[in-house]
Amino acid sequence: MAIADVAVIGGGPAGSSAAREAAERGLDTLLFDHAHPRRKACGGGLPVKGIEWMDAPDEAIECHMSSISFTHGSTKLKVPVAKGKMVRRDAWDHYLFKRAAEAGATHVNERVKQLERDGDTWLINGTHRARYVIGADGVNGFTRRHFVGAIPREHLFAASGYYLGLKPVENEVEFILGALPGEGYLWVFPKADHYNIGYCYNAGTPGMKQALEKLLHDRWPGEFTAPGRYRLESGEEVECIRFGSAIPSYNDPALFDEPVSGDGWVLVGDAAGHVNPIHGEGLNHAALGGRLAARAVAEGDPTRFEEYWREHYAKEMYRAASSKHRIYRPFFMRLGFALGGTPAVFGLLAMMTRGEYEGKAMRDFWLRLPLAAVQALFGMRHRELASA
Repeated sequence: MAIADVAVIGGGPAGSSAAREAAERGLDTLLFDHAHPRRKACGGGLPVKGIEWMDAPDEAIECHMSSISFTHGSTKLKVPVAKGKMVRRDAWDHYLFKRAAEAGATHVNERVKQLERDGDTWLINGTHRARYVIGADGVNGFTRRHFVGAIPREHLFAASGYYLGLKPVENEVEFILGALPGEGYLWVFPKADHYNIGYCYNAGTPGMKQALEKLLHDRWPGEFTAPGRYRLESGEEVECIRFGSAIPSYNDPALFDEPVSGDGWVLVGDAAGHVNPIHGEGLNHAALGGRLAARAVAEGDPTRFEEYWREHYAKEMYRAASSKHRIYRPFFMRLGFALGGTPAVFGLLAMMTRGEYEGKAMRDFWLRLPLAAVQALFGMRHRELASA
């Protein structure tokens, strides 16, 4: 039985990026994935921050974001953006998958159900061997459970929504906060020919489905006529297809101290838990993390991934996990949106949204608060809102 250098398990953005990087570094690479191409349960927004290395070709881009808005009650804060992109996850994932194959990775069309350590190699499904394993098969996939155990439910976001077959009138990405007590939000994402709407809340939060249904019916009044079909008040009937998934969302920063690599193995992307705990975005960390994991493997020591990922994005993860509970508190939300239109607070929000901010957001918010209160007292609004 031939022995490959590395077996990458999972062909999403993390796995395909890892397989491509490994192959380009001259490693004999196997890429295990049994379900390509596929439509992924995901909003498909490529974040402003780090987008320059996300490798999204024109054919995978559905639209360019014109703005990102945050709504709480009757208050809406809309930030113009220039770099954000919306992709079809099936098209983008398949593009990354093909790039891995073009680099020399060999696709193995199998679901991995068995891993055994045999000397210095791994026996995979009893039929393939590799010196190293990169696990990229998602949150609580086989490799996550095999190497470090499942992520507890209390550290997961539940995400679910609809593909609504109406062409958006504006490329505005919306986050709606405070619809439910608890930590999370509703979203409305524009695509080329449909809306992607959904919720992202701590798993087990009561009322998530009801809040989503209310958003759907309030924004686009109508009724379901059959599974996947929705009739508007105008009489037009469109697709409205349900999707769902789970996303890592650590409530304790100490969970990021736990290693996600070991003797001959490394986890990346959702399998590593490398998702921002506040909003559940992880595509940038998946793509970069896959490349960093392949680099560590190519150097003969998968555990060096711990050094690499911490150098690139650990600060963001720890800060998000530490501040998640404070940000979603009702008092903080009411205060933040009450002062959100002021130059002091909106300026901070705009920098963060555009990926231009590197400081400690919670600290800077409280430092700006006295100035924001004075600005609110005198009716001062940020120029981008005043001109809207």
